Amino acid sequence: MSDTEISQPQAGSDQASPTPYKVVYAGFWWRALAGSIDILVLNLGAWIGQMAILGAIYWARVLMGEKTLLATDISDSFHWAVVEGLNAAIYIALSIPYYVTAHFKYGTTLGKRPFRIYVVNAADGMPITKKQSWIRWMGYLASYLPLGAGYLMAAFHPEKKALHDIIARTISVRKKKAE
Repeated sequence: MSDTEISQPQAGSDQASPTPYKVVYAGFWWRALAGSIDILVLNLGAWIGQMAILGAIYWARVLMGEKTLLATDISDSFHWAVVEGLNAAIYIALSIPYYVTAHFKYGTTLGKRPFRIYVVNAADGMPITKKQSWIRWMGYLASYLPLGAGYLMAAFHPEKKALHDIIARTISVRKKKAE
């Protein structure tokens, strides 16, 4: 899991108070691992939301007199397209505040934080703006197509940028403890 050291200014650092971290570009594998954690968090939230909504509908239908439902599992009581569509809608609805707020307000997500990965402005290394955070989230859609090629770009780009980084003019960096 290699990283490339950065020689540009760092977010939050100035001459009077040097940062206790050495900052490097976050490599593809670190980002993939962090992204996997973020996906697990969002999938768990979407699943809980889906089960709550489907459960409420299921029991409302039972209380309204559909007695045949009691013989089936909740997930068997709905068409698979409804279940998958609801899950996708909830996932997207959760991902907006999760990524937009986390990157703008904290510079990182629950998946990135353990690896000290932060998203910063590519031009100056400073925290990203709310507009950049929104553009970055929308850029995730482009990165998914086709077959996640926009994410794979980070493995080959010299600054480890994925397509959404290029679109939003951001960069993912790892803050390593100074030696």
